[in-house]
Amino acid sequence: MKEAGSVISKLYALGAIGFSEGVGTSRVAYTEPFFEGRKYTESLMKEAGLVTRIDSVGNLFGMYPGKSNKKILIGSHLDTVPGGGMYDGALGVLGGIECVGRLIREGCRFNHTIEIVGFIEEEGNAVGGTFGSRCFAGVPFGEKEVAAMVKYGVTPDDASNAKCNPDDYLCYIELHIEQGGLLESRNTSVGIAEGIVGIIRYAAAVKGESNHAGSTPMSLRSDAMMKSCDIIRQLAELVKQADESMVCTVGDFHIPGGAVNVIPGRTEFPIELRYKNVPDMEKVIDKLKRRYPESDMELNQFLNQKETVLDPKISNTVEKICERQNISSVRMFSGAGHDAINTAFIMPSALIFIPSVGGISHSIREYSRPEDIETGISVLCELIKDLDKGEQL
Repeated sequence: MKEAGSVISKLYALGAIGFSEGVGTSRVAYTEPFFEGRKYTESLMKEAGLVTRIDSVGNLFGMYPGKSNKKILIGSHLDTVPGGGMYDGALGVLGGIECVGRLIREGCRFNHTIEIVGFIEEEGNAVGGTFGSRCFAGVPFGEKEVAAMVKYGVTPDDASNAKCNPDDYLCYIELHIEQGGLLESRNTSVGIAEGIVGIIRYAAAVKGESNHAGSTPMSLRSDAMMKSCDIIRQLAELVKQADESMVCTVGDFHIPGGAVNVIPGRTEFPIELRYKNVPDMEKVIDKLKRRYPESDMELNQFLNQKETVLDPKISNTVEKICERQNISSVRMFSGAGHDAINTAFIMPSALIFIPSVGGISHSIREYSRPEDIETGISVLCELIKDLDKGEQL
């Protein structure tokens, strides 16, 4: 794993920027640690022989010219969540730089221009999730995000000016840690993402009747909290019955006016479902509604994010590369969002996963083994060469 050591030392150097002992790396977009990390990454691009630029919203690009101006774009994001790890996002950017550097050293003469990107604000801790790649792809954003971006000195004109010309690009490739435990549980080296799950979210309100906690018998209560527990349990069962890869989460809970000696008269909580297609998730919600009429529960949808379908031709190419290199692989859907969601709107896009130890991410404990990192970079190098031949797209 001698070659992987170079990438790992750079991941550690980048991960140290914004690192706090016992907390993790906090390199949130538009903060000083982020700008320092971007500057360090830019220096790595220059060392590899790339010509760099930073666009109007803060995305970093490094370009190596080929015979054609048509570009193969490779990368991910440079920001982290507060107290995050050193692999999420960074692997895709530094791994891309490593691949291009290796291929240049091997004497490759590229038919296409190769461009590495380090997107800003993928995590959504400053302006909104995947902000940098949304601007790059020209995906619209809302009023709240406009108000947020202005706080960081970014104007709507800046966002518009960051939009690329899709005709300049052949495809986008993103190497990423899985951020889950599927690959590790299956002892598999590479995950080939066929798509990124859709997400639906509902604001749930469960109705009961407030009353005295001491003098009201259990048989005479209409307890919104107890109803909520039953509803959440039933939702989980419906999701399990629908498909083992569908997931649901209730990650917040509120009892308006709640008190230790008062039977809850109302509860409020969000419901989130994620799966490879939205209609099947909506069927689960419809079943839940039939079990609990509006007199007991209100459901109001506030997010309907369609699933992302990634390019099947590139996925097939990745699978063939794994086969010829005797690398185990599996087709899968990504349960987390990535910048590829936005690039997929405007160009063929692919997402390659390597295992996360323990399925842990967004944590100081986030870790991927050197041998898995080297496998991912090896597959990425071969993919760049195959795509550069122009035979796969």
